Amino acid sequence: MIVAHLGFLAWALSPSWFYLDDFFLIGDAPSGLSLSYLLEPHDSQLMSFGRAVAWFVATAGGGHWSVAAALTLALQAAASAACAWALVTLFGVRGWVLALLGVYLSSAMTMSATMWWAASLNALPLQIAVFCSVGCWFRYQRTRRVRWLLLTLLAIAFGLSAYVKALFLIPLLGGMTLAYFADGGLGQRVATVVRRDRVAVGAAVAGGGAYLAYYLVNTPRLASDVPADVVGPLAERMLGEALSVGLLGGPWRWNGENPPVGLADAPDAVVSLAWVVLIALAVFFALRRERTGRAWALLIGYALASFLMVLVTRAPIVGSIAGLEYRYLSDVACVWPIVLGLVALPLDANPRGSSPRPDPLLRVAPTPLVAGVALTALLVSGVVSSSLYVGPWHDDNDADQYFHAATSTLRDTGPIDLADQVVPDRVIPGYQFPRNRLAELLPLFVDEARFPDMSGDLAVIDDSGTPRRATIDVAVKTPPGPDGDCGNRVDATGGIIRLDAPTIDYPWWVRVGYLSFAEDVIAIDMAGQSFTVPVRRGLHSTFLRVDGIISTIRVTGVAPDNAVCVDVVEIGEPEPGGPL
Repeated sequence: MIVAHLGFLAWALSPSWFYLDDFFLIGDAPSGLSLSYLLEPHDSQLMSFGRAVAWFVATAGGGHWSVAAALTLALQAAASAACAWALVTLFGVRGWVLALLGVYLSSAMTMSATMWWAASLNALPLQIAVFCSVGCWFRYQRTRRVRWLLLTLLAIAFGLSAYVKALFLIPLLGGMTLAYFADGGLGQRVATVVRRDRVAVGAAVAGGGAYLAYYLVNTPRLASDVPADVVGPLAERMLGEALSVGLLGGPWRWNGENPPVGLADAPDAVVSLAWVVLIALAVFFALRRERTGRAWALLIGYALASFLMVLVTRAPIVGSIAGLEYRYLSDVACVWPIVLGLVALPLDANPRGSSPRPDPLLRVAPTPLVAGVALTALLVSGVVSSSLYVGPWHDDNDADQYFHAATSTLRDTGPIDLADQVVPDRVIPGYQFPRNRLAELLPLFVDEARFPDMSGDLAVIDDSGTPRRATIDVAVKTPPGPDGDCGNRVDATGGIIRLDAPTIDYPWWVRVGYLSFAEDVIAIDMAGQSFTVPVRRGLHSTFLRVDGIISTIRVTGVAPDNAVCVDVVEIGEPEPGGPL
């Protein structure tokens, strides 16, 4: 099952590519690892593990995506193996463990945090940490061997190296301890756990508190307050819609308004049906088995914690639509099969788990055939939903299409002088400036892109990603020169060329069209900046990058036996012209 799942993900990831934050993580990678780099927050996240992986991908040479995809598969393999191990640890070697493993492997709730590489660097280590910490903690509670306690703490620390949400593992394990490793009322259970597991409790409080304090001090908050009007809609979308259908193999339909990322978009009738099924499932097991409520409480508590995190971080910025993004619920997909097992199966070597009622309140139960058909439908449904999610990552990732067009041309033509433009908003939104500039992005993938401030053969990238010869979208230019066909004639004495109007203070590209009677090197001064410009014999242009207010252009340094005719000076933004 794990190998088949990895094969499915290999199919999903191979034709995919980087998206949005992926570029920034690779671009931030230094030539060598350092503690300051590993501890630098990214988009309000402390993700030292993710930064280390990004550094490895950035320094791996060509074929970045193949390296990133291979590492994603390796992390998923570890998460899947950890899931199988944790389930066997909790419930023993039994056939239904394979069913629970299938619930995790088939879940579409994990796909958005797998296909988007930056998100996978948070989510997959957290998934590994969920399964490893639960398995190690149960083994510690059974054996009281210190090594399992240390491994539990190590698993949580590993999760925290990737995602602050790993802090939720502490109350999750605490809830499991109260539910399955203590007796009596709630107060008595708490007292028993604190007394018996004081070392673990102290380590969790001290370690978790220290991490949280460091996080709050060193990581910028995304939002300062939470609008009251977002609470209800977010709960409805995240918990009422996305979570309910996701637990049952949904959402079966995706909103593709922001490709390649898809949002849960299940029909209202399907959402209602999902709630009916979930409630019926809970009631059915409650009538037939004892001690099932505590497992559902674990799921509800973990889901509510996920909701609160989105509420105070993402929702104030993007609104309640964040609740339909499954990458914020991908770790709930890990808790779900554990909870199902705690509801439906006895714990291995633990009498406090769920068990059949001596006198069931409901004597009717589905036959093995009916149960098998329902389980198969759940697993197939999850695979179908996952497959539907993958499609836009193959066919509708504008960044993939744009950069592959640019890099393939550059590799064919060799080094090219390019104007440093911003990429189209559909590739990287304009609010990411200056990280949406070509000079930041293209060198991540090719060595042939050059971004000089002066060029005799400038190119620009058009909206499709194809390099083309540069022309100027003229804002200001020179009037016709006084010297007939020569325009502004400049000899060894130099000359001043005036514009028809001064520019505003702005970063400009300037095209100087000239005719030189010999090879030469001249000086061009404007806006307080000086350029030493090699000129070629004949009719040519040179492009200059100038910041500031331009009113005149001074040309000097022409050789005594030469003259240069400057027929036009155009100032404006570069735009694509003819083919290279």
